[in-house]
Amino acid sequence: MFTKSRKVVALALASTVALTGVAIAGTTGADLNDANVVGKVTPNKLDKKKFKPVALFLGVENSPDSTGNEDANAAAENIKISDNVKVNLKNTPICTTELENGTPTDVARDICPNGSYIGKGDAEVYGPGAFCSPPQVDPCVGAEPVVSVFHGPEQDELQLHTYDPGLGAASPVVDAAIVKANKKGYGQALDVPNAPTTGALKITKFNAELFKDSKVAKARCKPKEIKFLRKVTYHDDSSETAKLTQKCKVK
Repeated sequence: MFTKSRKVVALALASTVALTGVAIAGTTGADLNDANVVGKVTPNKLDKKKFKPVALFLGVENSPDSTGNEDANAAAENIKISDNVKVNLKNTPICTTELENGTPTDVARDICPNGSYIGKGDAEVYGPGAFCSPPQVDPCVGAEPVVSVFHGPEQDELQLHTYDPGLGAASPVVDAAIVKANKKGYGQALDVPNAPTTGALKITKFNAELFKDSKVAKARCKPKEIKFLRKVTYHDDSSETAKLTQKCKVK
């Protein structure tokens, strides 16, 4: 589906590299994490039968406690969405350019045609003390990239563009797609088959909201709840799930 693979290059700090891949006996990536899913449909007062445009917020949160252990980083992500929410990219302009890692936010938005920029959010990268500014003993939040969502480069694909001046060329562009959920009660899913490779650095937050004005996401309030189900797979092939339910009101 995707024409090229993108990976983040961890910063070339000797102390950071030294921490990469440190194993903790008897644990797996799932053991090292407290994985959560975030999601929200706005507004939550919706028609019972007709699907109406909404802002759709989706994201992931991970525990920062295992920084330095690569097994604790996600290898793949999948967020299933209730079947009373629909994501339709058919009438949305496509950014056919494959954005490069490290492209500044304003440059990326200039490259892609009007209408293909359909959402925004933020991320958080947690790192060992040597990654902090100034360097310290304890781990810290070392970068807070801005997330921009572009439709493309193919019809059902998304480019989750990130940029932080501190990461520079290592700011990743993450390939994602809207796919069938293949689970009862869920219609579609946001699928990230290749999460960024970050070594000793760890993405502890990554989210974005699809703009209501883009009309990409639509929802109804039947039944009176909207569900989100995340499955994260780690580099050691362990996995875990996280659920979230949002109540909606009939308009």
